[in-house]
Amino acid sequence: MSKPRLRNGIQTFLSEAGEAACYALCLIDIAEEYSGKHIDVLDSLFNAVDRGYIHYNADDRNDDDNFFVEYPGLFLEMMTGVKWDVRKEGAFYTPKDGEYCVQRWERKKTGNVLSHFQRKDFEPIEDSLTAKYGKIVSQRILIPHRKEA
Repeated sequence: MSKPRLRNGIQTFLSEAGEAACYALCLIDIAEEYSGKHIDVLDSLFNAVDRGYIHYNADDRNDDDNFFVEYPGLFLEMMTGVKWDVRKEGAFYTPKDGEYCVQRWERKKTGNVLSHFQRKDFEPIEDSLTAKYGKIVSQRILIPHRKEA
């Protein structure tokens, strides 16, 4: 069997992922933590885009919704084989045992509101200015269903 070739536009895809895939990368981190296995980031992102779990418009690099995670529970299920519940909580919610958390940060810059997602122990962007100069405005709480015996 021959190895599949890289997709056309992969450099553009990676560049845009670097700018806007922070929530998706946090979900991949959760999937790795939950499963204890390495998950290929690029394959996961492409598979999620192909399935419609993550929005990506290859024809428009400037699409503001590129890398918006439409279905975080399905994305996690794709990576872990387990169904997930996802809900939004306030900035000061304390996650319970068995809950995974992704923080949503915001900061204002010249009349714009910039947002960024990261976990307490995982920063997709090192030294994010949004996290450094902004504040947590909400959290995404992700809970795996129990594995069926």
